[in-house]
Amino acid sequence: MMDDVLTRFDNDEIYYADREYLSNSSLKLLAESPTKFDLWRKSKWKQAGNAAFDVGHALHARFLEDKVTYIGWEGQRRGAEYKLFKEENPEVLALTAKDFAIVEGMYDKLSKVQAVQDIMGIEFRPEVPAVGEYTTEAGNIVKFKGKADALAFDGVSTYLVDLKTTKDPMHKWKKAAYWGYAQQAAMYVRLFDVTDFYFLVVQKEFPYEVGIYKASEEFLAKGERDLKASMKLYEKLFINGEYKPYHADIDVL
Repeated sequence: MMDDVLTRFDNDEIYYADREYLSNSSLKLLAESPTKFDLWRKSKWKQAGNAAFDVGHALHARFLEDKVTYIGWEGQRRGAEYKLFKEENPEVLALTAKDFAIVEGMYDKLSKVQAVQDIMGIEFRPEVPAVGEYTTEAGNIVKFKGKADALAFDGVSTYLVDLKTTKDPMHKWKKAAYWGYAQQAAMYVRLFDVTDFYFLVVQKEFPYEVGIYKASEEFLAKGERDLKASMKLYEKLFINGEYKPYHADIDVL
């Protein structure tokens, strides 16, 4: 049964359309807005696409899968001409000339940094799905999933590498990561039953600085606490039935 699910989840469209399994992104949406989460899981709302998302998606495909899924567009991301251009090129992302150059620059930098080649191991598998079950303190079982950017092997052990892009310099990214990405790291270590998780980070502007950061025990422990809190919130609102679609936040300032 689980093998059947993983086979289906190899397909990105099926994986991202699935609403049965929770993911790190859906739990982040739940924390941001239970209402959006509820609409999302009922397939009544979806996150709008944007330039930053397209740039990240294009780089992931190029660097991890050796696929060029984007094309340059000499203009702005709006207007009738842009719409027509997209319709004429439905299989690829239409990037502005600036964003096209950014993707090319990031890819070129990643390809030339020896430490990047080292962290990707002697071989790696891109876009690997995994599914698991999380048991809450109350005994409820919650299905959850993840898709690893890269499951790498260095000749000794298997570990995870997650590719991130950022506008920030590396010292800022590292500070923000503790609050923004610890849950993902803990979740993926669970799902893939590995010990080590690395973030491979590249800056989205020249000179496209690169950072490689291993998730420490402290970082993963923070992620476990965050994951526990997220699952507890999901349990409270959508298993115990305490979610109310029409409510007001009432407090004293």
